[in-house]
Amino acid sequence: MSDLLLICRLTLICVLAVAGVAKLRDRDQFAEALRDFPFLPAAARPALAVLVPAAELLAAVLLLLPWTVGLGLALAAVLCAAFTAVAVATMRRGSSVGCACFGSRTSVPMGPWHVARNVALTALAAVGGAVALADGTSTSLEAPAVALAVGAAAYLTALAVFTDDLAFFFSARAGRR
Repeated sequence: MSDLLLICRLTLICVLAVAGVAKLRDRDQFAEALRDFPFLPAAARPALAVLVPAAELLAAVLLLLPWTVGLGLALAAVLCAAFTAVAVATMRRGSSVGCACFGSRTSVPMGPWHVARNVALTALAAVGGAVALADGTSTSLEAPAVALAVGAAAYLTALAVFTDDLAFFFSARAGRR
């Protein structure tokens, strides 16, 4: 089970680090994107523009350190669940707001792709937490296990980071039919 925990940790570290860095690199764009969410209080938006990427990076660091894995998984689960709630609320309002999750280069409105990604990441954090509670947080450092975990995490990270691109690709193809 330590291999599964390693996959969960590596994937969440990569996804959260990429998201946090992308938001901090262009804080103005992220702050602007937050204005498109009318259900977020206007007074909270400037703080959220800093706190969200800081929390993502904190979760990544906590997941990286062996003695804080449990806390990192809990924070990752809370963050991903909150992102799921934002995507669902946006869809329910019929809004065409795009996701500035990873410094997106597309204008795909939040939709089922985003909800699925965030639910999957929340589940990954929950599974990691369950494994950590059941078996502890030590992970195998045997070469085959590490190679498998790195490969799986790279694949899952790419899927998460390029969700908007995939949604754009498939919506553009559906529009051509």
